[in-house]
Amino acid sequence: MPEIIQLPQFTRDAEVRSGSFNEQANTIDVIWTTGATVRRRNWMDGEFDEELVVNPASVRLDRLNSGAPFLDTHSGYSLSSVIGSVVPGSARIEAGRGLATIQLTRREDAKGTVQDIRDGVIRNISAGYKIWTVEKQERKGRIPLMRATDWEPWEISAVPIPADPGARVRSGDAKLETFACQVVHSLADQNEIRRIRLGMEQRMAGLGR
Repeated sequence: MPEIIQLPQFTRDAEVRSGSFNEQANTIDVIWTTGATVRRRNWMDGEFDEELVVNPASVRLDRLNSGAPFLDTHSGYSLSSVIGSVVPGSARIEAGRGLATIQLTRREDAKGTVQDIRDGVIRNISAGYKIWTVEKQERKGRIPLMRATDWEPWEISAVPIPADPGARVRSGDAKLETFACQVVHSLADQNEIRRIRLGMEQRMAGLGR
């Protein structure tokens, strides 16, 4: 039976591509992931390193390419927080990076924020995502490595300060929403587990004396 753990939505720092603003279309290009390894912590496992595998087979792009929201600081509780959306079909993986084009809003109440993005005053972008499957690698003398081999970006946000890599998206609710994630152990770990189990079985049978 596969191991299932509960994980919250995470965020990753990203960036606006300089000089990419299109005046006529009111769009801007963003790099929403590079897959770099970051240090995280949760209450179940303590510290671990997280690596996002960035290739077409590992990243689910359907939500982004359906016009996922471009939010003000990951706020999903009000329509006024939506300051744009991903241009359908623009989210893609190229050379180990996640890229997308953002259609910015023309609403009057968001005019100042959008202008700051256009002018390069707001440069920090953060992507929120859900992990479906991780490959856990135990590393002797080091904290474990969790490789996200199946994950899904949900939204992209403009943020004032890049999020701490170990921080989660926080909501106003006391309860943090989590999602089921399957843990797959690496081949080396699986072989080690089999060796330990075999040794235990032999000792129980009196063969290991």
